[in-house]
Amino acid sequence: MISPPLENVYGWMHESLEELIPLAKRAGKRLLFENTPYCFASTIGELADIVDAVNDDALKIVYDVANAAYIGEDPVSGLSSHHESVALMHISDTSTETWGHDPIGTGVIDWKELGKAVNETIGIDNVVLEIIREENPLEEFAKAMRDLSEEGWNLGE
Repeated sequence: MISPPLENVYGWMHESLEELIPLAKRAGKRLLFENTPYCFASTIGELADIVDAVNDDALKIVYDVANAAYIGEDPVSGLSSHHESVALMHISDTSTETWGHDPIGTGVIDWKELGKAVNETIGIDNVVLEIIREENPLEEFAKAMRDLSEEGWNLGE
């Protein structure tokens, strides 16, 4: 299968947004693009450029720090540089060799610095814990909350 040229992909995306944004506004919702590896716009900078070009508060970004780290993007720098475009953030850990949504502290994310960046930008209320585990998910979430607290995150407990 041959991928279409990026110019076409961006054109289709903008055509779709012309239809979707008014629908979202009428429903009192907004649309969120998520940074995803292997997507035509996988970095926070590329997504922020789209949000800036559309220039409508009904379109923002959900920034997934594991997805960012997996492709070699620094989540702290990404959030700090583009926080105006970010409405929500997904947090989990990952390595750069295997894409995952792993427990806090098991990968490459600098949780202490990311916590500071969250406090300085979007705030903790806009953060979603996204650890994907089939075994003992409630225990994993409880451990993640403890681990984040130990890294200095103010979770409002």
